[in-house]
Amino acid sequence: MQCVRWWGKESFVLGVCFALVLGGCASRETPRVAPPATSAAIPSAGMVEDLHRLPQDLNVYAERNKPDRRLLPPEEQARQSRRFDSLFFGPWEATRVSVPAQEAFAIFGGKNKASRPRGWAENLLPWTAQHWAQLVNNANRDSYPSRFDKIITVRPTVLREAPTYKPRFGNPAEAGEGFPFDMFMYSSLPVGMPLLAVHASADGAWLFVENALTSGWVPSNDVAQTDEAFRKRYQNGRYAAVLHDNVPLRDGFGRFVTMGNLGVLLPVEEASAATLDVLVPVRDVNGRAQTVSVRVSTADAALRPLPLTSAAVARLGNGMMGQLYGWGGGFGDRDCSLMLRDLFIPFGLWLPRNSASQAKAWDFVDFRQQDLAEKEKSILREGVPFATLLWLRGHITLYLGEYQGRAVMFHDMWGIRTQHRGEDGRYIIGRAVVTTTQPGTELPTIKEKGGLLTRMRGMSVLR
Repeated sequence: MQCVRWWGKESFVLGVCFALVLGGCASRETPRVAPPATSAAIPSAGMVEDLHRLPQDLNVYAERNKPDRRLLPPEEQARQSRRFDSLFFGPWEATRVSVPAQEAFAIFGGKNKASRPRGWAENLLPWTAQHWAQLVNNANRDSYPSRFDKIITVRPTVLREAPTYKPRFGNPAEAGEGFPFDMFMYSSLPVGMPLLAVHASADGAWLFVENALTSGWVPSNDVAQTDEAFRKRYQNGRYAAVLHDNVPLRDGFGRFVTMGNLGVLLPVEEASAATLDVLVPVRDVNGRAQTVSVRVSTADAALRPLPLTSAAVARLGNGMMGQLYGWGGGFGDRDCSLMLRDLFIPFGLWLPRNSASQAKAWDFVDFRQQDLAEKEKSILREGVPFATLLWLRGHITLYLGEYQGRAVMFHDMWGIRTQHRGEDGRYIIGRAVVTTTQPGTELPTIKEKGGLLTRMRGMSVLR
């Protein structure tokens, strides 16, 4: 399901339409590891043959694909960057609440219906009626919408389906359910994300917000109220993108303000060849937004948009190589769609938050009616290395080009579906890797002999 909203002249999909939207990468699969493989070529869990045979270095693949050639003309990239800004700041241009109560409280059965417990709690037992009722009451359904405030995140935070940090898992006794797939977790949000707050929980600890990606609950203390003067200063049209993770942002006295990661976008005050002075939002004692000037090295941040080339994408992507998988951005990690979204932000390219929407973000090529060999040929023939997304339901990857006669891809991967003596399981990879389109086909317990390519439905080409 897609829920289309209009703020200003732009339309976009709000990912609170559930089902495919949540976090957006793997199907909700729990870490049920398959029985150990017997092949000597697979020494340990998470080390399928592709990970030994293929270089886990994106520069190798960029060098094979005219690394410095522009993947988009400069004028088109500039247009895409302007579109990004329109969507990014869209919540501050809103004139009305866009999410109806039925949608905002869908997990609770809507605004007025009695709500039954759904899912399993952190003790891996079903949510109790008592604890679920407390959660529903705190959602404060009767008064929705209760506010209309233009706010901003002041630190990395979470966007949740319900006003709680507690999880909601699928049945942990079943493959594809349970930890770490907290279905309450929509996404992580970076510092400096414009939001529209339209409702508050009964205890005031959570706000229900809208943005151009999705809607959900954020912790109240992680955001601040903006006024017109703040928004005018912040929305200055010149922005820097953080280029890698774990960049400490410190004020002029050397005091830590917050952490910047790849995907963070901040307004620029001054720029030189070696440094950028950027504005970082903070929350004052009254909960209002102010800015702190922070100086960052041009090794850590750059004026956006960076020229889009294979070499540039490889350089940023290598910073995420091997990072641990995090459903919905949980534990400060990334899932497949969040990794790709963050990767393309420095280039001024807007990607939606979930894999199904990202698959339609560019020029979609459908090959669902093709067999395995035809799919691989379509990818090699029509895919543009470093500018093509390969999509299967619940997962998305970045096409890197041809290597040793095979199409290869970069993706943050949870695991490979397995079956042993009729029981489903997962052979866990759990990190960002380079593989072919058929990783793990050498596993004796693999469920789909064609690997991920079996379920691959199409690709989205940037052109």
